[in-house]
Amino acid sequence: MRIHALLLADSAQAVDGKLYVLGGAWNLLRFPEFPASLMVGIAVAIDVEWAETNQRHHLDIHFEDPQGNAMDPRIGADFEAGRPPGGVPGTELRIVMAVNGPVAIPAPGDYAAVASIGGLELARSRFQALRAAPPVVAPAPGGTGLTN
Repeated sequence: MRIHALLLADSAQAVDGKLYVLGGAWNLLRFPEFPASLMVGIAVAIDVEWAETNQRHHLDIHFEDPQGNAMDPRIGADFEAGRPPGGVPGTELRIVMAVNGPVAIPAPGDYAAVASIGGLELARSRFQALRAAPPVVAPAPGGTGLTN
């Protein structure tokens, strides 16, 4: 079994075996201040080997802070890939899942979403949270932009 995709997005949906992603694949976020809050969509595609079909598996996803400590939210889901009628033995089957929700970003730094199946880490999607530069104020027409 392997994770084909672990994608962070502004929003994600899994419908009829397809992932629909809006604003996806980012790895750099800018916030005006910290702590910050973010609505994140997590899209996951799992390739299940034929021999692992018709069995229950457990997916865990959590976030890690810059020190590698697990942080909330922690997401868990059981899944089972059933063999389709007429399926060719040996074929991998793909399961897709999506979840959306808030994530607290306490400080600037490097973060990661980590996906594990059966306790084995199979994917990691990293992102960096930065403090946004303050806006630049343009001088008024005819002015210098300087104050006395």
